[in-house]
Amino acid sequence: MWLRVGSYPDRELAMEMASKLRNAGVRVEVKEYVEWDLTEKYLLKGKLGELEEYEEAQEWKRYADIIRELIRNGMEVEAFEREFLKRAMPEEFEIVEKARSDEITDDELVDAVDAMMKLSLLLSSVYGFLKANGIEVGEYIQGNLPEDPEIIIELDDWAEGCEKVYYLDFVPSYEISVDVLSAIRGGAEIHGMEGAVVDAASRVLMNLIAGIDETNDIEELKNYAVGVIEDSKEFDADVYVDAEEVFEIMLRSLEKAGVIRISGKKVKFRR
Repeated sequence: MWLRVGSYPDRELAMEMASKLRNAGVRVEVKEYVEWDLTEKYLLKGKLGELEEYEEAQEWKRYADIIRELIRNGMEVEAFEREFLKRAMPEEFEIVEKARSDEITDDELVDAVDAMMKLSLLLSSVYGFLKANGIEVGEYIQGNLPEDPEIIIELDDWAEGCEKVYYLDFVPSYEISVDVLSAIRGGAEIHGMEGAVVDAASRVLMNLIAGIDETNDIEELKNYAVGVIEDSKEFDADVYVDAEEVFEIMLRSLEKAGVIRISGKKVKFRR
C-alpha cells in the first residue's frame, strides 16, 4: 500500500526527505506535479503616506527603505533578492539557508517549507511594487525610489476604494509516497511526524493480518481497521487511528502483494 507522507514546494527539500526514507529501508516514490491555489483579495492602491492607517501598509515602510538603499547604486537581480530577503525577513531567510546547507530535523524541514513560501510571496509583491514605481527589472536593478512611493496592499475584507481580484497561482510540488509493506518487511524505523504516520499505517495493516486468524468475513475484519496507539514515540498522548475509509484499499494492497486472497465477502491467507 502506497501512503502519501507529504508534499514539498522545493525539489531539494523533497529529495532530502526521500533520501532519509530510503536510508531507513523503505520503498519511496517521488512525483512532480503542479498545484494551483485560488484566493480572493481586495487591492488598495495609493501613496504610502496615504495608506499608513492600514496595518498592511506598515511593513512597506521598512521594505521601501531597504529597497531604496539597495537599488540606488544598482545591483544584480540575484544579489538584490538575496540581500533584500536577508534584511526584510532575517529569521525566515536563515531557516531556508540552513535547510539547504545542513542536516535538519523533520520539524525544521516543515519550518523551512513554510519560510520558503513566505519569502516567495514577498518577492512577488516586491516586483509589483518596483513596477508600480517605475523601476525596471532586468538582469540588473537600478533607480531612485520616490520618498512617498506608490504601494498596493492586500486586504482580506472590502474597504472603500478597493479593487476585488482573484489570484490563481500555479506552483511546483513534489509528492512523496512510501510503500507501507516495505516498511513492515524491513522493520524500518523512521523518526519525525512522517515516521509516526507510516508507523500507524503499518500497525493497521499488521492488525488486519492478525485479524484474519480470527475471522475471514470482510465486514467483521473492518473492525480491525481502528485502534489506539498508546506508545507512539512522536506523540505525548494516545493516538486514535481510524482507517475504515481505506479498509478496502488496504485489503487490495495485501492481495496484490500475495499475502491474502479475496473471494466475494471472504478473505483468506495465500498458502
